[in-house]
Amino acid sequence: MLPTPEIPSPDEALDQYLAHLGMERNLSTRTIQSYQEDLRHWVAFMVDGALAFGDINSEHLDEHLQAMSLGFKYEPSSVARHISSLRGFLKFCLQRHWSSLDVSNQLELPKLGRYLPDCLSIEDVESIYTNIDLTRKWALRDKALVELLYGAGLRISEALNLQLEQLNFEDGWVLPIGKGNKQRLVPLGAQSIQTISDYIHKERPLCTPLSSHVLLNPRGKMLSRMGAWKILQRITRHLSKPVHPHSLRHSFATHLLEGGMDLRVLQELLGHADIATTQIYTHIEREFLKEEHRQFHPREKEKASREFSLVNRKAL
Repeated sequence: MLPTPEIPSPDEALDQYLAHLGMERNLSTRTIQSYQEDLRHWVAFMVDGALAFGDINSEHLDEHLQAMSLGFKYEPSSVARHISSLRGFLKFCLQRHWSSLDVSNQLELPKLGRYLPDCLSIEDVESIYTNIDLTRKWALRDKALVELLYGAGLRISEALNLQLEQLNFEDGWVLPIGKGNKQRLVPLGAQSIQTISDYIHKERPLCTPLSSHVLLNPRGKMLSRMGAWKILQRITRHLSKPVHPHSLRHSFATHLLEGGMDLRVLQELLGHADIATTQIYTHIEREFLKEEHRQFHPREKEKASREFSLVNRKAL
């Protein structure tokens, strides 16, 4: 007969779950903090009600979620996030025999309205590039930031944490490290390579001392999120809509889809974490990825069109 497991307090259980997310699931510190923020309401609910894990039932779940949506007046999207976090935490407790409540079929996500992140037009994106004043100090770095966010579709965290050894200009690749510490291959177009290379060889050496990160501030340290946000605010203030780092990544994805790129290829380029989806793409060849990127990325198509026109003029 197995010994009865020692059941921790709600706070202790939460600490163990967060440690599990970091050590076994390899989630980032920021993601773990998000789980902690979501689950603190449930822990407070258990503590205030003097509930042990063996006491909780479906009625307690309903009461807690009603408080989330009515008492705290959370939007459906926030409630859905809380439910997802709570489902994972209670599953963790069930696996450790602290609780007998199986929530896999009990916590339903609320219906959400369709969420469409801000998307820029191709003309808007091109105006951002042309609006960067190249006579201004650190303009090459600012342009390199846009190339990583839009030209390669990186997350802002991936762009800011990018190391020099993750760039391969010769073969035309960048190897960002995404969520879950997973690395992927993303092709770099000719214009992205030129812009980032110009920054690295002409402007980046002016930063002292130098760290191994690609994007640096003038003090030679990794560019911060706030620094990147201020750059984008400055170079996009001519537009009628606010531009966030994710706006450029979303525009990258939208423009490629509109151009006809296969959704599976785009999923690989974006580095989405769904395992069932990712397994579909494991056999996509590198050259095919590069060709798809070159064919459907708006800036690459524009470059090819200019080269075609130049060849025709020479022929005449």
